[in-house]
Amino acid sequence: MHSSHTDAQDTWVVGLLCVFGLTFLLGACSREPQATEYVARVDGSTLSRDDLAADVDTSTASGSTRQYVNDWIITELLYQEATRRGLSDSETLRRQLEQTKKRLVIAALLDKELYGAADSLTDAAVKSYFDSSGSMFTLRQDVIRASYALFSERDAANQFRSLLLRGRSWPEVVGALENDTLLANHLQQLVTGQYHTASTLYPQELWKLARSLRPGEVSFVLKASSGYYVIQLAGMKLQGETPDLDYVRDEVRNRILMEVRRTRYEKLIAELRARHTVDIRLSEPPPSSDVESH
Repeated sequence: MHSSHTDAQDTWVVGLLCVFGLTFLLGACSREPQATEYVARVDGSTLSRDDLAADVDTSTASGSTRQYVNDWIITELLYQEATRRGLSDSETLRRQLEQTKKRLVIAALLDKELYGAADSLTDAAVKSYFDSSGSMFTLRQDVIRASYALFSERDAANQFRSLLLRGRSWPEVVGALENDTLLANHLQQLVTGQYHTASTLYPQELWKLARSLRPGEVSFVLKASSGYYVIQLAGMKLQGETPDLDYVRDEVRNRILMEVRRTRYEKLIAELRARHTVDIRLSEPPPSSDVESH
């Protein structure tokens, strides 16, 4: 529904973290025999109970533990065979491991420097950003906010509707419903104050009915294949309009965080440039390089 914005630094860090699994496997394969009791062993390499407890929640179903142990054994067998063939000592692998280590360390640094902003992001900051930049979140389709109840019998739906028509609020009627055992027994679904689009509110007749209401208006009882609906419209925003903040709150927060992280990243790089001497001896530096000659 909303436009997607990619932050280069964020995407890069996520990519770096994806290689962690490979490093873990290589590290696990090279474990030396443990003095503690082990649960699996392949020649001189063991998987200790301490290692197993650290990597697997052994209090859950035993199937996951067995699978982990089986995976460890297979990994160890493959690693030992690769080592026997001399593949673990290749210069190419050494360079790859060094690059992997370097990227993981960089990822740890960036995680520490860039990703602490979420804790300090207040609701006031989110609202202020939205108030000044709301046009960036223009709707691409109609959105309604509505509450609805689904009953298995028409009489129950009519009774629920009559309570709303007497001027009682939706929360008040829902509270009364909970105290009415007979009425509650016919309730199949209850949705309060949620946002919907044509693709998330179904059956289709319910969406059409909601679109025909005015804010605050209660519908007639709608019969559908799943039962009897009563819906009350709270508000509507049309395609091209600025949505309610609550509808895009997460997107607003993410946009703010991306900007904060970009600023922090640029500041970090600037500080590092000032602290270190960099010498580039290329006839023509890469056009997108983050580092310049001093």
